[in-house]
Amino acid sequence: MTNESRQDVIRKGSSIISATPNDSVMFEPIDNTLFNYLVLRTYSDISPEQQIYRVPVKEVMEYLRIDRIGKLQASLERLGKGFIEIDYVDAETGEPRSMYAHYLSSDVSSTGSGMLKFAFDPILVHFLSEPKVFGLISVSRVRDLKTVASQKLYEMMALQFRKKTPEWRCSVEELRAYFQAGDKNARFDNFRIHVIEKAISDVNAIAEFDIVVDYIRGGKGGGVTEIVFKALSKSHTRLIEASAIKSPSTRKKKPADSHTIDLLDGKTFEERGGPAELTMAAIESARDMIPDDADINHLITEWRDINRGRALTNPDQSFLSWLELKLSQENDPLLKDIDGDVFGLLVGGRD
Repeated sequence: MTNESRQDVIRKGSSIISATPNDSVMFEPIDNTLFNYLVLRTYSDISPEQQIYRVPVKEVMEYLRIDRIGKLQASLERLGKGFIEIDYVDAETGEPRSMYAHYLSSDVSSTGSGMLKFAFDPILVHFLSEPKVFGLISVSRVRDLKTVASQKLYEMMALQFRKKTPEWRCSVEELRAYFQAGDKNARFDNFRIHVIEKAISDVNAIAEFDIVVDYIRGGKGGGVTEIVFKALSKSHTRLIEASAIKSPSTRKKKPADSHTIDLLDGKTFEERGGPAELTMAAIESARDMIPDDADINHLITEWRDINRGRALTNPDQSFLSWLELKLSQENDPLLKDIDGDVFGLLVGGRD
């Protein structure tokens, strides 16, 4: 993925990505796009203290590619009335919890004045602000997906992709609820062909990963009891194909600046102190090296923090060498006391 495609990346908390929408309001593709766009516009300011945000209606409609304000108002109404169930772990007790939240509160009538005034659900803000576990979501990629199922599958698998085992397991009933499929395509074969397979095809066309699916059946001749989605790294050719797919109405983007958010660690060039690009081949090699419970996203962030301000002649080699030393350090008493910065210098950093 090029720097141009990273200008619209947000860290979206795993709890929000995994949340199941309630069927009291049926969301449409524009709703998820609008929510992600408003998160992007307020990304650096989201906090419990900041209550109300304002963005020009013209810019919102331009991004959504709509020409009637009624479409924006209808989307705002659905985001305000519909709610999602969020499962999370209590930070103090470690016990699993569930909560319900709306996406947005908004002054729909204010859209006629040219400014959209809105606020995120007060409880939802906790999961939007600096999430510990997150997916790196390209807002424009979500916009280019035309069904709720494909949008939600993209976000879920973007969350899984950086894990040691990049897969998502769910029952048929759970997937129907997650996709808000309702009673449409009631027979599983129809649901598989018209919803699941179509969503996979749509996501594979634009994402930085490819999705494959496996259907687990209950006993010989039994029905499908579990669906397993896996995210696989694209080849170089497939990455070029995916990054080249754009809507005909997409305008040429400006070159990335120091505030561009990087796809791998969610930091800007300015925050990171310099470019530290890693290829998919390096990430795959690292995934083979680390334990099952390790988080490759955090390891990449740690390595970049150590090398902030250094120009690396071969980032892939530097990262893999650092990772090998780090893993050895955890098992070798003689290496335990060596500082991380020393490792950074040992594996090819240049000031």
